Amino acid sequence: MNADATTSVKESENSHTPEAGAVKEFKKNGISVRIRPTLKNGVTRFVLDYRANGQRKLVWRSTMAEARKAADKAVDKITEGQSEVLNLKSADAHVLIRARAFIKGKAGETKIEKEIDELVGEICEIRRMLGGRETPLGVTRDWLKRNAVELPKITVADAVGKMKTQAESDGKSNLRRKQLANVLDRFAENFNQEVSTLSPKIIADYLTGLELAERTRRNHRDVIGFFNRWLVLRGYLAKGTDWLEGVQNYSARKLGQISIYTADEMRRLIAAADNRILPMIVIGGFAGLRHAEIARLDWQDIDLEEGFIEVKAENAKTDTRRIVPLKANLKAFLLPLAKKNGKVVSLVNTTKQLLKTATDTVDVKNEIEALAWKHNALRHTYISARVAECGDVPRVADEAGNSPQVIRTNYLKRLRPTAAAEWFGIMPAESSPASK
Repeated sequence: MNADATTSVKESENSHTPEAGAVKEFKKNGISVRIRPTLKNGVTRFVLDYRANGQRKLVWRSTMAEARKAADKAVDKITEGQSEVLNLKSADAHVLIRARAFIKGKAGETKIEKEIDELVGEICEIRRMLGGRETPLGVTRDWLKRNAVELPKITVADAVGKMKTQAESDGKSNLRRKQLANVLDRFAENFNQEVSTLSPKIIADYLTGLELAERTRRNHRDVIGFFNRWLVLRGYLAKGTDWLEGVQNYSARKLGQISIYTADEMRRLIAAADNRILPMIVIGGFAGLRHAEIARLDWQDIDLEEGFIEVKAENAKTDTRRIVPLKANLKAFLLPLAKKNGKVVSLVNTTKQLLKTATDTVDVKNEIEALAWKHNALRHTYISARVAECGDVPRVADEAGNSPQVIRTNYLKRLRPTAAAEWFGIMPAESSPASK
């Protein structure tokens, strides 16, 4: 028996318990005492074995009833602070009594089935983890507030199915729906469990294990984050749940690896392109729109008379409307192809056609190899040439839908003004694909 009212039972070397499971536990006022039957000289006795004032004491009784009475008296003395078992100062006794009252709880409250030392240990560990930033009560109240309503249970696969259905009903582009499906179908295959059981550690391990390029892994991370937010908004996850908390933010591109096309390479791409893909190439190269933004572009968004392209908020990656100037050479390429309305590029698989166009630049007769398709190089070249032309990075950043910092680190390759002039001086030839 100790100050925390938990009795430690230790048998003497020359005694043994007559039958397994015969040890009894006497409880009162939150203090427990163990009573064990022991054979002594062929007779069963009942012993209370405890330490008091640093010394071991044994209390023997001939019957269990007498042993219980002895335990009862010992507990009463401990509670009153009068026992030789535990000498408590008055203030300490009051602390012990109040602690027991907290554990027992008020009328109608649930009693905590733990000893004082266990509860004190838990609260101390919690406070150390919080490091003074919040109190255990504050954290508990916040958790209860966020989890006041029991969340519906749903598996990852079912949630992915619902999200894909909603993406279609919301009119998301084919490209966006394809991206969601590619990432989340693979995600669902790896996690046959409820969404509420996933954690940042699980997500981090999953992303680390993907045998993908850095940029592709970044795309997977972004889509999973979008899926996480969708689940929170629809009540499948508690508010504030962030699967990506502490998860590595993969880089979209290694800095310094900025690819551009030369004016001669651009002329070869244009010459190899047909009318279906030509608008994507020239708008990307001479206006700097993103691949996906061009795919969503309608002819009504291009004002050939006033000389600008409107990228509507719903079509922009950043969900922000912007106006992009229409360069003279771009206008010359688009005029023969222009329509009153409809998709500027109606192809479903533009990537396939762009790769084919790059392959078609081969000139076997003159022993000229085909060009390699460079990811985002048209947009990189436009931004680099536009900055060389006007010298105004913030202005170009606004036209491109990026911050000046991102323009400098991810897109800008220094060009001479003469190279920029040559780039924007590329015009349709008489044998332009517009006649194809």
